[in-house]
Amino acid sequence: MIADRLAVAAARRALEGAYGLALEGLSDDQIADAIAGAAADGLPHPADPAFLGRVVDRLPIDETWLFREDGLWSWLGEAVLPEKLDRAAREGRPVRVLSLGCSTGAEAFSAAILLQGLLEARGLPPSAASAYALVLGVDPSRARVEAARAGILGAWAVERARPAALRGRVQPDGAPGRYRVDPSVRALCRFETGNLVEMAAAGSAVLGGFDLVLCRNVLIYFRPAEASRLAGALAGGLDAGAVLVFSAAESHLVDAAGVLAPLAHLGAGRAGSPREPAPAPRARRVERARPAARPARARCPAAADAAPAALPAGSDSVAAHVRVAVEHAQAGRGPEALHAARAALARDPRDLYARLVLGQQLLRVDPATARRVLRELLHQAAALPQDAAVPCAEGLSVGQLGSAVALLLDRGGSL
Repeated sequence: MIADRLAVAAARRALEGAYGLALEGLSDDQIADAIAGAAADGLPHPADPAFLGRVVDRLPIDETWLFREDGLWSWLGEAVLPEKLDRAAREGRPVRVLSLGCSTGAEAFSAAILLQGLLEARGLPPSAASAYALVLGVDPSRARVEAARAGILGAWAVERARPAALRGRVQPDGAPGRYRVDPSVRALCRFETGNLVEMAAAGSAVLGGFDLVLCRNVLIYFRPAEASRLAGALAGGLDAGAVLVFSAAESHLVDAAGVLAPLAHLGAGRAGSPREPAPAPRARRVERARPAARPARARCPAAADAAPAALPAGSDSVAAHVRVAVEHAQAGRGPEALHAARAALARDPRDLYARLVLGQQLLRVDPATARRVLRELLHQAAALPQDAAVPCAEGLSVGQLGSAVALLLDRGGSL
């Protein structure tokens, strides 16, 4: 109905104005469902802050689970937090971690459990950890913040994590599908309702003092230009040396922020002064990324999730970009898939699977260019051993990839 479409459009405008949330990844039906749920509680008007807050409570933007992305938590536990604990001890203060867009608390609880383990290795019991570490979770949804404060998680948020990572700190609550976070973990955590746009605008007054800031899978809901602006504002408000971590799909924001030095984990950067242009190192990097004779690769190197970003050259960065391109394509995010595939090819123009993803996505927006890319891929594949494995595509041979590309060209874009 026209009235429903107008209500959704009005809600979209109000949510972007109040929270910065463009919600381009959500359908009108999803937003309409959130509006209907909020309206059931009264005050059904998009301009009313209370009503708008209840809409936010019901938006499906809260997917989260404990220790989401194992590689990140391993890296934090080995390369980041030990040094932060040492520095905080020298300064006589606790380590401070901020989880932005914390939803129902899984990310904050993960950080707390990890910190507990590091402190236990130093001889401190879990009950004493709250004197040495603080984790603050912030989310715009009051309902989700209240759920985080209760320390109750659903099965989805718990059962996807490796049991060893949980260290016995999350146990069944008695009710089916419910788990309770150990009080010693909750003692490290505080949860507050907050608006990311306002926090970024406040700069160091709000963000100063944090050693680690996690802002993962949050800025994907903002328009690209606004996400880049907010990334810069967040980074600019941090103390020098603080670490800011974006998600795989947002890792290009490390460069966009302008004041972050990229770290080993894709999507992570260290706050500091603006970086000076460095044309010479970049030129050397391109030379390494495009060797005269590409060595055969038997497998896709292990890599953390990634998205378009200025990364070190080498097969790991190519593999990471290919992986993210495929994930974006599978989720229907065409522009992001294009961006990631192009980033992979910029690092290694001969990568077969990246070229396939690029061709598939271009078929939707630029068919002529897509066909040229796919024809080049066929020619490239024909010159290789047909039984060779395609890097980053487990179980796929060069011959099978060539057949798939030929079929894709015949069918005009669908396999």
